[in-house]
Amino acid sequence: MSNYIKILIILLVFIFSGCDESDSPTSTDQFTNKLTLGTGMDGFTITGETTNFNLTGGSVTIFWRLESSADMAGSNVNIVIHDLSSSSTANDISFTFTNPQSYGHIMLSSFALTNSGSYKATGILVNGNLTVASKDFFVH
Repeated sequence: MSNYIKILIILLVFIFSGCDESDSPTSTDQFTNKLTLGTGMDGFTITGETTNFNLTGGSVTIFWRLESSADMAGSNVNIVIHDLSSSSTANDISFTFTNPQSYGHIMLSSFALTNSGSYKATGILVNGNLTVASKDFFVH
């Protein structure tokens, strides 16, 4: 068999054995719409993942990680805190976070609360006013 045919066969094997779109690291199906809360942060991971927090010294810091199935495209993120004991949205607290990059599916930060109660946190992409995910939590 000539060297040209051997090279052609090897090239065809590489072409047809390559990864498909679902194996690609840029594939969006590896991301889901999810809001995670916890007591700390380590890189792109929330530590002490929980929905129960304790006031210490009159406040609690809650760390969050918002994951979006769609690219955030640099959109700022609002984390809206709704007091579940109130039917009114007039008492909602909104924290706006500037996205540090122009692409990506994950953003992390933290906010502080000073009152105990039952709450719902909702992660919203400012561009397009797109609600990504919500999570109920308690502050004791």
